[in-house]
Amino acid sequence: MKKTILTSLCLILFAFTIYSQGQSSIDIATEKLLMSSDVSQPVDALGSPYVDEKFSPVKVKGYDNVVYTARFNAYNGEMEVNLGTKIIALDKNLDYQVMFTQNNKIYRTFKFSTPSGVAKSGFLNVVNETPSFALLKEEIIKYYDKVPAATSYQQDKPAKFSKEDSNFYIKKGNVIRPFPTRKKDLLKAYPKNAKKIKAFLKEKRVSLKKEKDLITVATFLAQL
Repeated sequence: MKKTILTSLCLILFAFTIYSQGQSSIDIATEKLLMSSDVSQPVDALGSPYVDEKFSPVKVKGYDNVVYTARFNAYNGEMEVNLGTKIIALDKNLDYQVMFTQNNKIYRTFKFSTPSGVAKSGFLNVVNETPSFALLKEEIIKYYDKVPAATSYQQDKPAKFSKEDSNFYIKKGNVIRPFPTRKKDLLKAYPKNAKKIKAFLKEKRVSLKKEKDLITVATFLAQL
């Protein structure tokens, strides 16, 4: 009787060990497929480095049968994915597409150069996409250090995160180029078609400050 009980306990323990190892292997495998590194350590400051603080349901292309939750850290460009037991950051140098399922907002990794000429790899929001072009948005949140008070009558200005104007890009084929949102800069960026663009902006009465109008202008530019 004792031998039978002991044998049963051993079998249960063995089965539990195998199950635990299986679960661990799945977690590790998933983590290796998705992760680039641990997420950056949080910075103590006012405001937020995230486009949206809360984790929301997402689908990662290539892992279509799994719904993760994620949030985008626009300050350091990290797409943070919650695996349940750990939060990881997707590798910005690999090809990823992440869709937030509640609003169908899509982020995709690209290699591009900023308006100031800095080469980057990172996540851009796909604002609009057709077979001929895509309008992409780089969401920007900057960090500002604490500013000590100049006199004893003043107070220190705390460190803060601040949401800045986004950078926009047009992707045509494999070429991604900045899309200026000031009329003067836009005409300068397309010198050969400056007259056509100027006439189009006047005719359509579009604003380069409105995202829906940028789609209209980008569609026109893609046809030039």
